[in-house]
Amino acid sequence: MTTQDFLSLYDAKVAEYLLAVSYLLLFVPMWRYVHAARAEAAATVMVAAGAAAGVAPRAATAAVTSQGWFQAPEGVALHPGHAWARVEPDGLVTVGMDDFAQRLVDPSRLVLPRAGDQVLQGQPAFAVGDQVATVAMLAPVGGEVVAVNAGAAEQPGRLRDPYGAGWLFKVKVPDLAAQGKRLLSGEVARQYLERAAGALALRLEPELGHVMQDGGTPIHGIARALAGDAWTGMARHFFLTDGGES
Repeated sequence: MTTQDFLSLYDAKVAEYLLAVSYLLLFVPMWRYVHAARAEAAATVMVAAGAAAGVAPRAATAAVTSQGWFQAPEGVALHPGHAWARVEPDGLVTVGMDDFAQRLVDPSRLVLPRAGDQVLQGQPAFAVGDQVATVAMLAPVGGEVVAVNAGAAEQPGRLRDPYGAGWLFKVKVPDLAAQGKRLLSGEVARQYLERAAGALALRLEPELGHVMQDGGTPIHGIARALAGDAWTGMARHFFLTDGGES
């Protein structure tokens, strides 16, 4: 082999090497882009399925799947303990448990105050649960109870319409303006429900996909599905009756 032939072969090998390096430099970022896109798409699918199809980051689950789980209609003000209050045309205040509370517990038993009883804002006033245990809930407003929804007590299934047929009792509130300042309404109420939904989403493990309905919303009685016989502890935590109102 002549020197010229050797140099030609050397130049060819160098060109091949440079071509391979150039290909590698182009391939690596392209591979990372495709891999990231696939990972993001997979995460989106898992989140939309309520984490039933695989493992998704907890932060992403809380941020994505909780969107729109629970509702607070206009005209309804929420107490942080997940009871609601609505001022009626006659000046009385109707009280109920919010969308989050009824879906968390899905009570088959309801313990309500009686007409003539006095309830205090932010203090236990009624209880929800099953035939074994109940959990107290806080009154969103204080005053004299003047009417009770006996139908809801006899047919707890009505509570699945929490802002309608599932109302609980009516209160004559003496200082409505002052008490109303301690409640959440409008966008603030909806944001509060969204934060509660996010806190609940953090408890959802991939193996507990059965706690999600078709469409990605929690089933009724999700506390029992997640915690079994210890459901009361979870409910008290969200209802602020595990050690007082915070």
